[in-house]
Amino acid sequence: MKTEDVLELKRRQMYELAAYRDELRKNPRLQWLFFELTDRCNLNCAHCGSSCGDSGNILTTQDVKDVLDSLDGAKPMICLTGGEPLLSPHFYDIGKEIIEMGLSWGMTTNATLIDTKTAERIKKAGMATVSVSLDGLEESHDRLRGRKGAWKEAVKGIKALQSVGYQPQVTSVFHRDNISELEATYEYLLDMNITSWRPINVEPIGRTCENYGLLLSKQQLSELLQFIKEKRYDPGNPMEVTFGCSHYLGVPMERMVRDHYFLCGAGIYVASVRSNGDISACLDIENLPELVQGNIYRENFMDVWKHKFQIFRTDRTCECQACSECRDRVICGGDSAHTWDWRNKKPLYCMM
Repeated sequence: MKTEDVLELKRRQMYELAAYRDELRKNPRLQWLFFELTDRCNLNCAHCGSSCGDSGNILTTQDVKDVLDSLDGAKPMICLTGGEPLLSPHFYDIGKEIIEMGLSWGMTTNATLIDTKTAERIKKAGMATVSVSLDGLEESHDRLRGRKGAWKEAVKGIKALQSVGYQPQVTSVFHRDNISELEATYEYLLDMNITSWRPINVEPIGRTCENYGLLLSKQQLSELLQFIKEKRYDPGNPMEVTFGCSHYLGVPMERMVRDHYFLCGAGIYVASVRSNGDISACLDIENLPELVQGNIYRENFMDVWKHKFQIFRTDRTCECQACSECRDRVICGGDSAHTWDWRNKKPLYCMM
């Protein structure tokens, strides 16, 4: 097919996906449910979207069970995160409870608290998948994570998970200070026998707003996407390399750096429970009062999912002049909800 025919086909397919998104706005389907088990963390990352710290809230096993009891037949994938989820004293009991209720769960972790014994306990608790953060090479990782030795601890944690049979997906956040380490990070992960790698860009959310110098330039972002594309289409590359779920990338780049077209699932197939019980969409979304849809200590989770979330189920591009004038407005839908400026009604980060 000619290039223009391929682009037109992709555009038609994305319009079909946009129509599906509109249907989900009317009839949402809960597919992913995130629990922020605690907002405590043992690191102090310069880019943390949640600005986590030393102390905070903790969800109990009963809290999680009550939410799962409300699901009314829905069977979402459960994702345990934080903060650092392993700092929750209820982590293993919650994992076992999820399995007993017939659901599957995974975890996002910095892996610094994982040794072989811990990995074995995690496996006994029934964890299905795990994503581990490793942001470039040792020096830049430790600098971003705010603690010397964090990289070595994370590598040790990854190897411990591998030793008990897991194949962790490694997520690497790239920014101005480590974008030059793309190839070296790739080679290191190959040597570690990593099967799935998700290099992503730092986002203008949370603590990054105090460290705007981390944000990639347009040229650097293009370099990141081109690198991912080249690795995905390299027949000699044995590792899955994929961009994250965030951001509409424009017709030419869509489906070139990940297996799917962009569709922000916040509030239409993704929901979350924060460590203080607040119910919202994606945990990366700014925790503004108007974006909190309820609280599990006062309301039934599934009732909230079914009858609220309207702020996430409307076309927000109508509120932004720049979006309304964009040719790709319908298929983009206002880009990612976590990088939308909800107060000023415009995208904080637009790939276009």
